[in-house]
Amino acid sequence: MKKTLILLILLSSAFTLLANGWHITTRYYNLPVGQRNSRTEEVFLYKGFMKMVNGNLTTVFDLSKGEIIYINTENKTYWKGNPKRFNTEVRAELEAQIEEKLYGVEKEQQDAMRAMYKEMIDASFPNATEPEVRAKNFVVRKEKEGENISGFNAVRYLVTEEGLPLEKIWISPDLLVSRDFDFISLSHFLNLLAQGAYAASFESSQEYFKLLEQGYPVKVEINRASGTQISEVISAKSVTLNASDFSVPAGYSPTTLTSVGVWDGYM
Repeated sequence: MKKTLILLILLSSAFTLLANGWHITTRYYNLPVGQRNSRTEEVFLYKGFMKMVNGNLTTVFDLSKGEIIYINTENKTYWKGNPKRFNTEVRAELEAQIEEKLYGVEKEQQDAMRAMYKEMIDASFPNATEPEVRAKNFVVRKEKEGENISGFNAVRYLVTEEGLPLEKIWISPDLLVSRDFDFISLSHFLNLLAQGAYAASFESSQEYFKLLEQGYPVKVEINRASGTQISEVISAKSVTLNASDFSVPAGYSPTTLTSVGVWDGYM
């Protein structure tokens, strides 16, 4: 019995040493609605790869190649491209969808509806390649140690932007994810996708990167006029991954962003 126990401990240690990435599941919900309308997302992190699984749609960032891949596991299709191609096709496809939605609408209402939809597109996907973004002043203040989020020890911080409360963030030193994944490169990539608009976010700031050196954000709470947005890690474990875990499965066919399901529910 003693030998078996020692063997199990040794095997567990060996698997831990082989682990080179992370599998993290996060729940998203809003207050006051609560968790009954929550959604969950699985994230896999490994070196320069990030994979996010939401139902039938999987999103992959290949940071070393500067590529984004969308994979639909239901219709077995995928879309692959760089940020420039993504932003070019985004506007073309969404503008085409506008005209489809206006089919059958009374003529006097079409102009107003067209303007509303185009405003939505411009807000999410600005035409400017590199909009001028003013640097913001973020301050992070430790509020409480010894918090427990889904079994993970965490430290709660208050983040202010230009002196006003922005969010509360819980960092767990149990999860040193930044040792296995480059969050700074992720920030640069997201900024390319957002055509410069991401640069002024807290997640692109040095203050945020310093927090990630201490651990992983297991909970984030952001107050909005409409309510409170919460993301909360419900499980996280170190796993063994390789580049093939982030590739398009065999037999899948290339398609458009619309057909792969990226815009489901957008308009």
